[in-house]
Formats: sequence, C-alpha cells, structure tokens
Amino acid sequence: MTKRSRATIVEKLIYIKYGELTLKGKNRREFVTCLYNNVKKALADFKTIKIIRQFDSMTICHIAKTKYDKVFSIVKAIPGIAYVIEGYGIGRDENKLHAFLKTTIENKKQTFKVFTKRSDKSYPLDSMQFSRNLGGFVLKNFKNLSVDIHKPDLKINVEIKEDKFIVYFNKVKGCGGFPLGINGRVLMLISGGIDSPVAASLLMKKGFHVDFLTFVSPPHTSKEAENKVRSLIKQLTLDGRLEKPLLYICKFTDLQHEISHITNHSYQITIMRRYFFRIAQHLVKTQHYDAMATGESLGQVASQTIESMTTISSVLDNVVVLRPLLTYDKIEIIQLAEKINTYNISILPYPDACSMFVPANPTTKPSLAKAEALEKELMLIDEIYKRVIGKHIKREFV
Repeated sequence: MTKRSRATIVEKLIYIKYGELTLKGKNRREFVTCLYNNVKKALADFKTIKIIRQFDSMTICHIAKTKYDKVFSIVKAIPGIAYVIEGYGIGRDENKLHAFLKTTIENKKQTFKVFTKRSDKSYPLDSMQFSRNLGGFVLKNFKNLSVDIHKPDLKINVEIKEDKFIVYFNKVKGCGGFPLGINGRVLMLISGGIDSPVAASLLMKKGFHVDFLTFVSPPHTSKEAENKVRSLIKQLTLDGRLEKPLLYICKFTDLQHEISHITNHSYQITIMRRYFFRIAQHLVKTQHYDAMATGESLGQVASQTIESMTTISSVLDNVVVLRPLLTYDKIEIIQLAEKINTYNISILPYPDACSMFVPANPTTKPSLAKAEALEKELMLIDEIYKRVIGKHIKREFV
C-alpha cells in the first residue's frame, strides 16, 4: 500500500479514556461535560482540531502532524483523564484494518493478543468473533508471532465505533482524578517552596478550581521571590491552559514587624501563621471560596506539628482547611514536585516571607493560651491587620 492510499483511510488521533468519572452514576453527564469544556479550553489555540465527546471516551482528531506531540502532552496534564492513547482512526472496513496492520506491526514482537470492544452493537460481528478473525489474519501474515493471552508483547486494541475502527497498541496514564472546577473553589496559601505547589496540583486533580494567596515582605523579600510564585502557578496551569487562576499578593511587612516585638520569640512563626490564616479566612469569606488549603505535612517543621496546627487553626471560624500533603514525607513530596515540573522552580534561591523570619528555636508545641496572651502584648496589631486586609492585598490573574 502506498503512503498516499494509506493516508486516505488512516487518521492519527488522540483517544481519551475517563477516570473516576465512570463511577459517577447520575452525575456522570455533568462530569463529562465539565471535562469536555476543560479540554476545549486547554486546546483552544489549535484551531483545526475536532473534539468528539462520547459516553465513555473522547476523541481528538484533525490534529496537524507538527502539533501532535504538543497536543498529546497538554492532554496528559488535564485532570479527569485516566489514559491518553495514541490511536488511529480507520474506515470501518476489515480489509483497510488489515492493510494498516501490515504496515504497522513491528517484526521484533514475538507474541500478541487482540482486544476488541464493540461500542456499536449493530456491527455484525461480536467482540469475540472480531478478535478471532483478526487474530487469524495476524497469525497468517506474521509468521514470527504467536498468541499469548496472559503477557503478550503486542496488544492490538480495536474499538468498533459507529463510523470507524479506533486502533491502538498502548496507552499512557493521564492525570486521573476529576475535571477542574467540578468540586468547587479553594484558596491555596502558596510560598516559593516545594510543598504548596504540589498540594495545589493534588487539589486540581480532585477537581477543585484553585486560586492562590502569597505573602511578601518588602524590602526583606525580593521581586524575584514574587515572580517565582507566578512561575510556579504558570507551571501548574500549563501557562493558563488548564485554568486562569487569581493570585492574591498580601504585603505582610507591617504585621511582620509588629509580630517581631513579642516577648517570647519562639512563638514568632506561630503568631505569624495565625495572621496568615486570618487573612486567608477574610478572603475565603468575602470572595466565597469553599475552603482554604495549605502545603502542610504533619511534623515536617515546627509549625506543622499537631499542636501547632491546632493553635494556628483556632483563629478560624467555620472555614475548612484542606491539607493534601498531611501524611506525605519529604521524599514523596519532592518526587511529586519533579513529576509536575515545579521542583526546579521551587529551589531557586529567593527566600519567602515565612522563611526569612524563622526564630532560632521555634516552639513545636505552642499552647493556645500562650499564643493569645502574646498577641495581646501587641497593642497595634488589630489596627495593622485591618489596614493590611483593606489596603495591602492586590490581586491579578496569572
């Protein structure tokens, strides 16, 4: 078969398999629609493509050859997709399928198995009959191949659709989880460190739209530290393809200076984070978020012991705090950061507002009574706090 004749019957496409969406029962249509809209938004720059939504899958076709790899990499990062498949659409004719396989199957393979799924039940052969016929063709035409139903070298997958066969030989794991936005809106406290971007990615995977709150303390923190946070958010969202989040930038310098006057400096981080949480709560309630979130991992640093978390969280009034990394260790978090390509950004040497004011010996078991007593020492703290939430929080789309 010539390249010209093959091109008329075969189209390289991307075939998407849903993940947890298949368990959603009566809500499934809503989840699939949300995922479809997210895929459309992520691929809006690629004008020629066509996205076909189906009950259990999605097909992306009409992809320019030079753009295929880029589209594939974007689709792999979209939450809600279990598998991304390099597939081929073939006119629904077994002779055309045979001709395609003759030019595609690698001689180095030694065993194979045919997997058939008949989505269109009107097709005259059922899945077993189709697999048997196609297996017979392969055995006849590829003398080096034998059948292995348990661990085949080559898996020939054929799905029978109403208008075509979709053929593929392997599948790549996608992001998994739920479509972005299906589970509500979360405000993520983000620093320039390793943990909070990873926590944000896990929340996105579970279907949350994530906006961000970061704290800066000029002149103690640099513009580079602020830009590092923007770079992390852009990486998480594929430069805005997945979603266009808000970033709230809170100038924390005045509060930080006031907190530094407490008599027991081991509580400095505790008091500082209590004000981080107060500011986050203000935004959660005024901007109508469903929850706030942090990158805290239990016991990782002084402010992340159970006693610290309890004392810090006590400032909240009916606000849920999500901590996706609570049980992860540092090695696991670093591995996830490398996987989502935030690690190399996070380790850039631009200290954030929190790390620059860590006392020499921070308390690991702060008491609520002591924290409240220390805050009462700060005569100007309430006035400064009101000024910060009123005048020193700017917001931007990243």
